[in-house]
Amino acid sequence: MNNFRKEDIRKEMISLRNKLTKEQVDSLSKKIISTLIKLPIFKNSRNIMLYLSFGNEVDTFKLIEFCREQGKRIIVPFCINEGRRLVPTEIRDMDKDLVRSSFGYLEPKKELVKPVGTEEIDLIILPSLAFDRRCYRVSYGGGYYDRFLKKLNFTIPTIGLAYDFQLMDLIPSEEHDVPVDYIVTDKRIVVR
Repeated sequence: MNNFRKEDIRKEMISLRNKLTKEQVDSLSKKIISTLIKLPIFKNSRNIMLYLSFGNEVDTFKLIEFCREQGKRIIVPFCINEGRRLVPTEIRDMDKDLVRSSFGYLEPKKELVKPVGTEEIDLIILPSLAFDRRCYRVSYGGGYYDRFLKKLNFTIPTIGLAYDFQLMDLIPSEEHDVPVDYIVTDKRIVVR
């Protein structure tokens, strides 16, 4: 699969991920989160931007609960289709602050979106469909995270969460692609 185009990788990884059972997602997510929360970079971060998992992505909702218990500030992306932008937005109460989008995933309610300055963010945790050992990623193709991360110019550490089968030797990368600093899977940690 290493010679595939990004679109081929997307299709293959979505197919593999969709085959996971709820029990497998729960079990693998627990392993990944357990490794993540032991990392010094995570422990030392107070303001954490992370994604709201959808479908069979690595489940971040238990991570959000853990962060809350640890007194960490939770910041999630709000996607604006025009310009394909991410707006970092703090959430305080998942039951009150989130709504299901027309695509079926949870996102902050529009009236509660108050941009958080990137200088306030200590760590960014993001998803992807595939990563390679250089820490480049293939996601859904919208470029939201790449645009957002490009503006930060590697000033905020980034961690990608993935199942180990999503880790490939090499994926195609382009000039606009931005690698993450770390990848945490259910079997290993990869450092750029």
